[in-house]
Amino acid sequence: MQIPLTFRLVYHTVRSAIRAALLFFCAWLVFIPATAAEVEALGAQPGTQYPPGLRPMRSARAFVAIAPDRAYSLLATASGQDISPLFVRLIMVEVASGRAAAAAAASTAESPAQNTRDIDGPRFIQVD
Repeated sequence: MQIPLTFRLVYHTVRSAIRAALLFFCAWLVFIPATAAEVEALGAQPGTQYPPGLRPMRSARAFVAIAPDRAYSLLATASGQDISPLFVRLIMVEVASGRAAAAAAASTAESPAQNTRDIDGPRFIQVD
């Protein structure tokens, strides 16, 4: 049985459009530098092209924009922990806004208090 030409044409057109959209999405994640708003949201220095957290922020923005409510409950179930879909949604919104990456960068940027004590002699014990 041969499928009619019109259905084959529609099928291949839709398949090509989906492939083009996925290719554009991957290129947007990997190759397009951050905009000024994204750099500011991530808390990076102005002029930084690829700040840390850019790719997770962009993918979370796409997920928040197109994912239905059922996707959050599936993520909550797949996590293997006892978390609610609302909490998963809140996490995705925070990552999409860039606040989660900026907070993580700020917490790692804080260095522990430096030890100002100075001792005489060797600082390390060496075994002969």
